[in-house]
Amino acid sequence: MAHAQRKPVHLGNWVTGLFDLVAGKETFLSNVPHAVQTYPASAATVMLPLTVANNYSATILMCSGSNINDWNPNDNTIIDIAASKSLGTVIPRCLRVVPWATFIILPGATLFLLNGPGMGTAGYGTQDWAIDESDATDPITAPLIYYPTDRTFTRAGLANSTINRLYHSSALLLADGAVFVAGSNPHAYYAPDATYPTEYRTEMFYPWYYFERRPEPAGLLSVLSYGGSYFNVTLSNDDMNGDPATYAPQTKPVLIRAGYSAHALQMGQRYLELNSTYTINLDGIVSQLPPDAKLFTPSPTMIHIVVVGVPSVGKMIMVGSGVIKAQTLNAVTPLPPSGVEQNTTSSNNGTGNGNGGGPGNHAGAATLTKDLLVGGLASGMLALVGLMMMTMA
Repeated sequence: MAHAQRKPVHLGNWVTGLFDLVAGKETFLSNVPHAVQTYPASAATVMLPLTVANNYSATILMCSGSNINDWNPNDNTIIDIAASKSLGTVIPRCLRVVPWATFIILPGATLFLLNGPGMGTAGYGTQDWAIDESDATDPITAPLIYYPTDRTFTRAGLANSTINRLYHSSALLLADGAVFVAGSNPHAYYAPDATYPTEYRTEMFYPWYYFERRPEPAGLLSVLSYGGSYFNVTLSNDDMNGDPATYAPQTKPVLIRAGYSAHALQMGQRYLELNSTYTINLDGIVSQLPPDAKLFTPSPTMIHIVVVGVPSVGKMIMVGSGVIKAQTLNAVTPLPPSGVEQNTTSSNNGTGNGNGGGPGNHAGAATLTKDLLVGGLASGMLALVGLMMMTMA
């Protein structure tokens, strides 16, 4: 996890701190207030979406954990200890008591919370209090949706799972916006006949937007750079539900790195909204991201265009060079303001591959004479993308 000043955050039992990798120093912060939230208590942990509205400020949310001081399994019947309802200092309480649940960030910037137990912790063993090796019981099969802007959870419209998923369960966001759910094995080896058996069945969660008509953007780049010139993305009038004046201001480009799922963590999971502006009529304009590779490290990433909460099917692209090394940082080309524009010449001088700063043109976008353009993305973060929406004659 990374701090806003690009310092890694570490948690260990009740202790939290920051590492200054340059100075080689550690700064301790206040202790975790309510419950241990690291392994094996393993709170559901996520960095909330980095958005234009929150100025790309990093906030780490930890849900649940266990209020345990003695972790010796020979001295403490851990499986009888209920999980904590704490949410750190972000919001007062979590609706569900569940260590090592999993947060999945959805394209609309809400969070899907699933899996985990109500009693015990992660892990397995041969203690006499363990249930067929499992250090946890009381599986939670009721998922939740969390709204970061309102700091609220809801169960509305969500069906329960029919599969108990405890230790070694996982979930992953797919390109089409569904969530693939798998796993559970609180055992040292294969245990098909245990109370909580090795689980090979999989499930799919289909969010409310899944069966809606999806936006079909054209012009998304395959490589995005840190800083540089903007580029154009087009959306049809149908993508704007026939009302671009209403829907264009509620359209946003977002980057989602799904991460690597294990032990209730989506390691590397990151959500970043690209800054954008739009113009209605004729020409379109778009931008590249801000010159800061630490906010979103170079990697394969999905890009979605989200229209009033409904995402396009994600396109896999590359952010930066795709190699963990010093990245080329370019000056950001300012974006034009949103509004209604007459036919103009595209101001994009960036390269077509999104590397920014080089010669190039977007004459195709400039010559669309009956188009509604949602223009210039992002002087704020990664590769700005402009949205151009074509109106019907």
